[in-house]
Amino acid sequence: MYCGKCGDPVEPNEKFCNKCGNPLNTQQINQNVQNVSNLNQNTLYNSNNYNQYQNNQNLNIVNNQNINYPNNNYNVQQQNYSPKSNSKKMIFIGAGIGIGAFLLLFLIIIIVGMLRERYFFNIEPDDPNQEIVNPGLQNKKGKYSTVIISDNTYSGVKISKNTDAFELIVKDSTSQKNNCPSEMKKVEDDIINKYGITAVNLCEMDIDFAIELGNVFKKIYDEYPSVRGYITNLTLVNASMSDGYIAAFMPVFTFATSDSSSTYPWVIKTQVLLNTTYFLNRERLEAAATDGSSEGHFPPNATIYSPVAHELGHYLSFLAMMKHYKLNSILLVDNNNINVLYELYDDFGSGNYSLTMIKEAYEKYKKDTNTTMSLDEWRGTISNYALAKNNSGEYIYDETIAESFHDVYLNGNNASAASKYVVAVLKGKLEG
Repeated sequence: MYCGKCGDPVEPNEKFCNKCGNPLNTQQINQNVQNVSNLNQNTLYNSNNYNQYQNNQNLNIVNNQNINYPNNNYNVQQQNYSPKSNSKKMIFIGAGIGIGAFLLLFLIIIIVGMLRERYFFNIEPDDPNQEIVNPGLQNKKGKYSTVIISDNTYSGVKISKNTDAFELIVKDSTSQKNNCPSEMKKVEDDIINKYGITAVNLCEMDIDFAIELGNVFKKIYDEYPSVRGYITNLTLVNASMSDGYIAAFMPVFTFATSDSSSTYPWVIKTQVLLNTTYFLNRERLEAAATDGSSEGHFPPNATIYSPVAHELGHYLSFLAMMKHYKLNSILLVDNNNINVLYELYDDFGSGNYSLTMIKEAYEKYKKDTNTTMSLDEWRGTISNYALAKNNSGEYIYDETIAESFHDVYLNGNNASAASKYVVAVLKGKLEG
């Protein structure tokens, strides 16, 4: 019998796949392994399998370009451009990047060809003739859906400075709040003002739940005050259980391109995405957290809020890498920093920098304790998913970082020793 997600052999009585952490049921277990290769999901954060990687050999970014679309009733700054809502995104560890001009295509294809398999892209072309009127507000589909569209893109925008980028992100966000409760808008504004997030869209979420999510940021930002201001969006996103994630950190999503001949600068969004199937269904989210924690796939005491803490662990890891590469911001990308961004992307995807941090923590632990545990055994004391692998059987080392942070967030001094050592190194990279 085989796992319905990664195709690895599993026993009938197993609740989770030992390779990818996917929760198993009879239908999934009995799925023929040939069908597994046809799966093309957005694999960001599984309920029992954070940021699992899906292998997609057909890398092609032509269909994810930012191109001008016909005018519609949604316009920003009265420019001759309009948003395009992408049904698929170019994703890397929950990260998407759209490319804005055919004149860059040759260079980009060369760069993409150099990327490792874990840079995977879901690419289905959108209909360029489709008219979008008030995107999001016309598309509420069910009980666990949101009217918010998180992947609108713009082209031909007048952009010259950071404030232009922030204004465009804010306008895209606020234009979608017309049908949202005024009480929720107050909560969203409170999160924006307190935690330096540019745009927050939690429209259909329970008010108390949204307030508690804000407290996750408070707890982390109180400990790490220097990390404020880099997340541009906290938003619900329409996704199903089969999409395979609860929440996701998307470090790079190309939101807009300029009206210049080179299309530079690009506006980059850095987002935390919340799957509506879970965040609009507390019972389901509670069950996922409880089961994942009791089975050892999450650290002990996981809660309905802690998936966001896990994603913020990825966020801190990404910021540590930005500091390593001397990138102060990725909000605007142009000829001066695009090459460094690709280097950062490649390193984050390969896990090399994450592994460097893990090894540094491990060596300190060995020196302090004279342990005989191997590196992998030591990582496994954090949680099962700290040893997550992609479909090629390679470790996803940044999951060790995120799970360590998740553990310390939940359990403090009672977290595993490995988690505390890894987080200490992470904190040193952020502050050093």
